[in-house]
Amino acid sequence: MQGDLVIVRAYGGKPLVRRIWAEDETGIYITDDNQLKRLIAGKSAIPPIGFPKEDVFKYDPSLAAAIDDVSGNGGWDWNKLTPF
Repeated sequence: MQGDLVIVRAYGGKPLVRRIWAEDETGIYITDDNQLKRLIAGKSAIPPIGFPKEDVFKYDPSLAAAIDDVSGNGGWDWNKLTPF
């Protein structure tokens, strides 16, 4: 699970592609590629951000490619994604 790509629903409904750092009963902790490398190496890094499980979805390359075509949540269909 650690390092898996996911699509997360960020503030304002914006879709982002990020990596999983950890999961617990309260949520899933997300980071980006650069910070994940730093965390794995034991270096100073920005702490992962906790997301509610209902805001984390399995990575879908075709949908992820469409993220740049969408501003905010206008036109983004969250129902096409599978919950993580």
